[in-house]
Formats: sequence, C-alpha cells, structure tokens
Amino acid sequence: MVAEVLVEIKALGENKTFTYNIPDNLIDKVNVGIRVLVPFSKQKLEGFVLNINKKQKLDYELKDIIDIIDVKPVLNNEMLELGKYISKKTLCNLITAYQTMLPSALKAKNGFNVNKKYVTYLKLNDKNYKAKNEKQQKILDLFKNKNEMLKKDITDISTSITKNLIEKKVLVEIKKETYRLNNDYKIDNNKPIKTKDQQNAFDIVNKNLNTFKSYLLHGVTGSGKTEVYMSLIEEVLKQDKEIIVLVPEISLTPQLINTLRNRFGNLIAILHSRLNDGEKYDEWRKIEEKQVKIAVGARSAIFAPFTNLGL
Repeated sequence: MVAEVLVEIKALGENKTFTYNIPDNLIDKVNVGIRVLVPFSKQKLEGFVLNINKKQKLDYELKDIIDIIDVKPVLNNEMLELGKYISKKTLCNLITAYQTMLPSALKAKNGFNVNKKYVTYLKLNDKNYKAKNEKQQKILDLFKNKNEMLKKDITDISTSITKNLIEKKVLVEIKKETYRLNNDYKIDNNKPIKTKDQQNAFDIVNKNLNTFKSYLLHGVTGSGKTEVYMSLIEEVLKQDKEIIVLVPEISLTPQLINTLRNRFGNLIAILHSRLNDGEKYDEWRKIEEKQVKIAVGARSAIFAPFTNLGL
C-alpha cells in the first residue's frame, strides 16, 4: 500500500502530494487524516495523509514512511473537505488551510510537541497487608471506602512511608490524563421563565432546527437574547447533536462561558487564541473524544472537530 502525503514546502506553489510506501509494520496504523513523518530530500518532514492506494508499478523506488505521529486522524472527513473548499475559495495552499484549522499541537510541524497532562492516583493493591506502624495504618484506612486516591493527598501524610508502600506493592500508581482548564462545574437548575418575545423567537427557530437556515435575533443589551440561545441549545442536545457558539471578540468569551456553564456544566469546550498551546490541545481533544457537546470561542472555534453539528 502507498500513501499520498501533503507536506508543508513553501517553495511549492501548488497543492502537490508525494507518494510514500507504507512499510509492513505501519500498514494497520496509517489512515487518511493522520500525520506521518516522511523523508523529503535530506530532511524529515511531517505531513497529512490524504489518500491511501494500492501499490502501483513505478519507474522509481518509493521511500518509506518513517513513522506515524498520531494514533487516530486529526483531520476527519468533513475537515478534509472543508480544507479543499477553503483552499479553492481563498486561493491559499491546501496545507495552509489544514494548518489553520488545527491547534499548534496537531499541526504538521516537525519538532513541535505538546505533552498531555497526567495526575497520579494510588490504589490499594494488597488488601491483606498488615500495617507496621500508626502512619501506615492511617494511610491504609483512607482506602476503606475509596478504591483510589490522589497520590498528593497520601504523600501529605508521609512521603517516605508512601514510597515504601509503593515499593512493597501494597499501593500501586495509576496515571490518569487530566485537562489544564477546570472542568468541574455544577449546573444551576433555576431557569428563568421566557417573556412573550423570547418564546416567540424560540418557537420560530425551534420549528426549523433540522433544516439549514439562519436567523438574526435582534434586541438591545439585556433584552434576553442569550436565554433564547440557551433554550435552543437544550433542544439540540436532546437530539444528541453538537453546538458551536461564536463570539465577536475574545473579551466577551468569559462572561458567556460562565452563563453557559451554569446551564450545561461540563459539556463545554473553549477555543480561542488566548489559551496556551496545552490548553488548546486539551480543549480540542475534549471535542474530538466526544466528551463535550458545545464549543465556545471566537473565529477559530468554527473549526471545532464536531461530526454531528446541530446549531
């Protein structure tokens, strides 16, 4: 099998892909939309796989893909098509369109890496272990009603004894991925009663939710437009679909995020340029891994990798 790979070469003014052989050890791992590391002249470059074909007879020998960067695609089918549309519409290179869609951690940029953030938990592995002293017993007692606990909370009692219990395999470490932005919010179930105008606006849009149609909701500041949006979002969530909420500028984002989180809790991801690379990477993956249903942000949020957008 061979792969058509799009790499970022500024000297190339066209959307040219390069064909690489997929080595046997990567056959099951190379998919359309993932990033791969490939040899290019005397360099090693990252690129996006745009197509996979059966091997053809050629007059020259193909170079092998060196390795994969991603376990699963960073560009889904919709994004691949959208990139082609953007390239054609704005006359930019295809690679530029794809790079624009993605957070820095997922761009095809050789040498750039953002690590996932992990938190370490401890789990009681040997339930028959008899404590040798009071502090050991105090630590073991913490696991009477809990299956696992944050390592930090255990080491606060005694770092040396915790280390000793880990070495004896009485306790085992478990690393769990965590996100850099706080994602623990409680929902306020007290919803305001809609005014006549709000109800009218809601009804008009709601009856056409499953059709491609746009509306302008016009009202002065404080007239209750946001409540109409949130009621419509609720209707879309009932259909198990996703929502993108765009704001005209980043300074308006925090206020709207707080309002939405009071209503929808942890279903929200944030996408805007004031987040650092790690935060953007985390928020993007929340969407990609179906952990959230709503993306809020400025212009770049339009590229959120949703696959079942409803509003």
